[in-house]
Parts: sequence; C-alpha cells; structure tokens
Amino acid sequence: MSNEEGNRLLRIARKGANSVEVRCALLILASAQKMKVPEISRLYHISGEHIQKTIHRFNSEGMASVKPNYGGGRPPTFTEKQRADISELAQIPPKVLGYPFTHWSLAKLKEAAEKKKIVPSISIETVRVILDEARITYQNTKTWKESTDPEFESKKNESKPCTTALRQTGG
Repeated sequence: MSNEEGNRLLRIARKGANSVEVRCALLILASAQKMKVPEISRLYHISGEHIQKTIHRFNSEGMASVKPNYGGGRPPTFTEKQRADISELAQIPPKVLGYPFTHWSLAKLKEAAEKKKIVPSISIETVRVILDEARITYQNTKTWKESTDPEFESKKNESKPCTTALRQTGG
C-alpha cells in the first residue's frame, strides 16, 4: 500500500459518508497495521471470510475496490409499461370505467389491473409501492353498514348499563 492510498483510506475512514466504504477502509487499514484476520474479525464483528475477500480485492484492484460493488438484486417483476398502466388506471375514476364505486382502494385497483390484463397477478403491497413511486396518493376506504331497523337511531344512541362485575379480593 502506498502512502497516498493509506491517506485516502484514512480520509474515507474518518469522514466517509458511505458506511460500506468506511467499513472497507477500516478493514484494509487494520490489515496494513499488521493485525491478523481473527483480531480484525473480533474488533469489527465481521466474518473472517469477508475480511479476507476485502483484503484480496484491495490487493488486486487497489482503491477501486473500496467502492461498493452492488449485484443489482432481483430483476423487476413488472415492466415500466405495466407500472405506467397501473398508475394511469389509478387516476381514472372508477365510475368512468363502469365500476359501482367512486374511489379506488388498493384491493379494487389490484382486481381491476388483473381483470384488464395489465398484469397476470399482483399483490396489494406492490400496487401500493407502484403508486408511491408514481407519487399518486390514495385514501384508505371506510365501510359501514346501514340498518333497516326503524328504531336504529334511538338504540344506537341509547346508553347501556355496565355489565362487568367487579370482584373484591381479600387482603
């Protein structure tokens, strides 16, 4: 390791904003100070295998190895067009499309997207995420039941006596 690399690693370790870079710099600096892998592992609570990979990568790639190398993760399940179509559907009033309700719920939007064959299947959570990414807000719907009882209002507002019995314990 050159002096320049050591100084850059110190700067990253002290003032770095990316926690992955900071941890990598700390591991490399500890190794440069002749610390053994088990000691570094105990000090930073990181597996010895990870420490060895970090050191070997630094030895072969130099300072470029400090930058995180993200694998990209799972590919998106839905295309941009499908996401755009769901966002567009959410902005059309349900009555216009012939539905008997005035506002979309996440569950109803999910069913409509599947029925219109925008997507073969989608979870309510994914619909929520797509709407959040598109900055489309929605309200949770509230449901209530109407009663056909002619005395409903008077019964509803009637106070009921407390039926809970209190027991005294001896003491």
